Amino acid sequence: MTWGVLLAWLTSVAFGVVSAIVPVVNAELYVLASQVTLEVGVVPIAVGVGIGQTIGKCLLFYGVRRGRQFRFVQEHREKVRAQPRGRVRQALHEAIQFLLRLVGTKRWGLPITFVAAVAGIPPLYAVALLAGATRMKLLYFAPVVLVGRITRFLLVAYGVNLLPFWP
Repeated sequence: MTWGVLLAWLTSVAFGVVSAIVPVVNAELYVLASQVTLEVGVVPIAVGVGIGQTIGKCLLFYGVRRGRQFRFVQEHREKVRAQPRGRVRQALHEAIQFLLRLVGTKRWGLPITFVAAVAGIPPLYAVALLAGATRMKLLYFAPVVLVGRITRFLLVAYGVNLLPFWP
C-alpha cells in the first residue's frame, strides 16, 4: 500500500464519520468526486467511507442509548409528557412508537437496518436513532450497517465508472 492510498483511505474514513453525523455532508458525492481522478481506485474509497459511516452511525446509536440517562434529558421528557397532545402531535407520537416497535423486534430490526444502509429508505440516520432507543444490540447493529454501507458505496462508485462518458 502506498502513502497516497493510505492517505485517501484515512481521509475517506474521516469524511465518512462526519457525513454520518452531519446530514448535509453527502458521502455519495464524496465517493463520486473521488472517482474523477481514478488515482486510488474504487475499493479503498468505498471501504473507507463505509467504515467511517459505520463509526458515525454507532456514535448516534450510542448517544441515544446513553443520552436517556442524563438528567436534563429526563427533565425535558417529563415536561413534554405533561403537555397536552393535539392531533398532529398524537399522530407523530404514535408513528414514532410504531417505528420503535418495528425496529426493536428481532424479526424486522436488522433487515430494516440493512435496507436503510444500502438503499437509504428509510433514512439510516433515523434508523440509527431509533435503534439506539430500542433493545437492539450494538454488536448486531454495527456489522449490518458496515456491510450495507460498503455495498452502497461500491455500487455508487462502480456504477459511475460504468457510464460511457466517465473518464
